[in-house]
Amino acid sequence: MAQPTEQGPGAASVLLFLFALFLIASPFATWWMQLPAPWYVPYLLWLLIIGLSWNVVRRTRRHGD
Repeated sequence: MAQPTEQGPGAASVLLFLFALFLIASPFATWWMQLPAPWYVPYLLWLLIIGLSWNVVRRTRRHGD
């Protein structure tokens, strides 16, 4: 039976990077930018990415550092 492997902090960082890339630099981005949305929507996306980054750092930081 296969044992679950522990993922390091790099796995979460790569997933976050790919998520940000999908939101900002993909064909999906041209679609959501054409929608009639308030002017602050791009800032909310950046805030979401920053908040997720903070969460990744907080979870991967060693206790006692």
